[in-house]
Amino acid sequence: MQPIKSYFIIFILFFSTLTSLLHADDVAFSYVPKKVYEKQIFPISFIVTSSNKNTPISFYFEGEEHPVLKNPEVIHNDTKTFYTFYFKTTDRVFIIPRITVTLNGEEKILNGVKIIVEKLPKSKNFSGVIASDLKVKNHQVSIFDKNTNLIAISLEAHDANLEDIYIPSALKDGVENGKRIGSKMEIDYYIVLPSKQRKLKFTYFDTTKDTFVEKTLSIKVHDGTVAAQTDLNPKDDSFETLKKYILVSLAVLFLILFLWKHDFFYLVLAVISAGTLLTFFTSLSTICVKEGSALYIVPTSTSTTINHIDKKLTTTKLAESDGFVKIKYSNGVTGWIKNEDICNN
Repeated sequence: MQPIKSYFIIFILFFSTLTSLLHADDVAFSYVPKKVYEKQIFPISFIVTSSNKNTPISFYFEGEEHPVLKNPEVIHNDTKTFYTFYFKTTDRVFIIPRITVTLNGEEKILNGVKIIVEKLPKSKNFSGVIASDLKVKNHQVSIFDKNTNLIAISLEAHDANLEDIYIPSALKDGVENGKRIGSKMEIDYYIVLPSKQRKLKFTYFDTTKDTFVEKTLSIKVHDGTVAAQTDLNPKDDSFETLKKYILVSLAVLFLILFLWKHDFFYLVLAVISAGTLLTFFTSLSTICVKEGSALYIVPTSTSTTINHIDKKLTTTKLAESDGFVKIKYSNGVTGWIKNEDICNN
């Protein structure tokens, strides 16, 4: 009876060892959402069980649906590793026919996924953004032209399609500096609104709360808040006249003190005051702009285009920044052109 028991124990140990070896490196779905919305960014996660955290692995998704980022977000937990990819819906039904996982040199086939894509209900001032925990990091307001203001908004959210943001009341808008790391995304959003508008309201759909959430921003112009758009023309300075009178008074005072005291120090101060005064009467330099040149909101190559110069133009040069020049266009509009769009003569 004892030998039979020994053989049984050996068989159990052998079967357990064989089973553990067969499942030493295994992969399966960890999370697949039951439903998603149109244009939503959402995760699909895989769990890999392996005693080696550095086990080489790759994923291949068949069909038209591919992750928005090539590399997954990876989290290690003892012998388990979670790989999360983020996808974006493009149709009524989200389908990946099959996933091929190459794990430690061996291919493992996972059945595909099929997720129903639902439409969001209508909401007033909906920005088109679907996200979890959207935050307005900061916003800055500057004068765009005599009738409008430019608002630069820095946004941050998770599982977000921030690239699709659109506010219906915008006269012009554009997205810059989009950056996605794992579930987190950041962008800078520029929007042009009528100068009489004092508040900006928009909603986004929060996937965690499963409801629309409203954001409200105050619109108040502050000097120098947006370097790219601040009007740099000294003629627009509301204190210009006062400054001129002060400089004239100082120049005359120092000149009188020089004639009275015969001290050249006062003459130097008089010359400095007069020189500073002259800058107020010196016109800004002018440049020639080529016909058809693009006029940008901000000085970056990916900036939204405000307009195109309809004919060769001679205008005021207001500022320079990284290969761009800020100019005045028609109807008080200011914008940036590339250096290459400046006429040679």
